Amino acid sequence: MKNRDLRGNIDDEAFKDAIVSYKERIFLVILKYVRNRDDAKDITQEAFLRAYRSRNSFRGDSSIYTWLFKIAVNLALNFKERSRVSDLTSIENLSQLYSTSDPSEAARSNEISRSVDQAVRLLPPRQRMTFVLRYYEEKPFSEISENLGITEGAAKANYHQALKKLKYRLRHYTEDMNR
Repeated sequence: MKNRDLRGNIDDEAFKDAIVSYKERIFLVILKYVRNRDDAKDITQEAFLRAYRSRNSFRGDSSIYTWLFKIAVNLALNFKERSRVSDLTSIENLSQLYSTSDPSEAARSNEISRSVDQAVRLLPPRQRMTFVLRYYEEKPFSEISENLGITEGAAKANYHQALKKLKYRLRHYTEDMNR
C-alpha cells in the first residue's frame, strides 16, 4: 500500500486498503509473540477494530503500517501481561533442520526447541517483543523503537539483555557444542 498523506483522514477505502495490505504481516508478528493462533487472530482483529475507531486521530507522523503495528504490539504486550500462561507452539521447529532418521537426534532437536521456547517465554514482555522483532522479523532498531514507543537506545538495550538472558538459560547447549 502506498503511503498517502492521510493525516487525520483515513477514509473507509484507505482503511480497507490497509487491512488488505497489512493484516497478514501484523498477524504473523503477533503470532510470534503470543504463540497461539487463536489469540493472535483475536488480537489482530482487535487492533484493526481499535484503529478503525480512532482513524480520525491518525496524525500521519508515521506510515499507516507503523501506526497499526504500534496498536497491535501494545495489545499483544497487554495481553501477555494479563495472561502469564501461554499455549506455545515451537518458535522454530528445530527438528526440521535435521534431515535425519536418527531418533536420538530428533529427540535432542525437540528438547532444544522446547528449551528455546521456554527461554523466550521467560523474557520480560518488552525484551521478548524486541527479540522477536529483531531476530525473527529482522527489523532495524530504529523501526523497533518506533513501533514500541521507546528510544533506539532502549531497543538496543532490550535486545542485548534478551540475548544475555537467552545465552545464560541455554548455556548448557552451547557448552555441549563447544566440547
